Amino acid sequence: MSESNKKLYPNRSRLIKTFILYAIVLLVLIYGIFSSRFAWAYKNDGNESSYIIQDVIVIIIYIILAIVSLFILFKENYYVILNDGFVHHRWVKDLKIRFNEILYIDEEYTKKNKTILFYTDKGSSFFMILDDEDKLYNLIKEKSKNLMSKDEYHKKFPKISL
Repeated sequence: MSESNKKLYPNRSRLIKTFILYAIVLLVLIYGIFSSRFAWAYKNDGNESSYIIQDVIVIIIYIILAIVSLFILFKENYYVILNDGFVHHRWVKDLKIRFNEILYIDEEYTKKNKTILFYTDKGSSFFMILDDEDKLYNLIKEKSKNLMSKDEYHKKFPKISL
């Protein structure tokens, strides 16, 4: 595969950190809707074993859904490098960013969080988890010809706080 149209995958440990919130919400929803809500612990109606079985089934379903979701997250979250920019493919959506649209990169934030933060000529900000070798970051710095300083960007877009 040539340098253009090359796939880069975000760092998996950073993806897992963003996935944790999703996993907690998924657990609360599934357990809150379909479980016995620990009825076996406070009801003495003779159905304790069916409550426990119901809770175990719900937890198994949650684990299966979480593993499948994590697998899809790893498989369907990547960057495709093009000649004039890159595409961030997330699940079923594609976001195309052209290098000439990028005006400012917050290098301090990027180095601290291993997540690139950049601003475009439309005043939009984007956060993207870096790949393991920072190839995306280096490529953006190299090919973005319209980069400016923080002060210059702030003068151009005064309502945007950096």
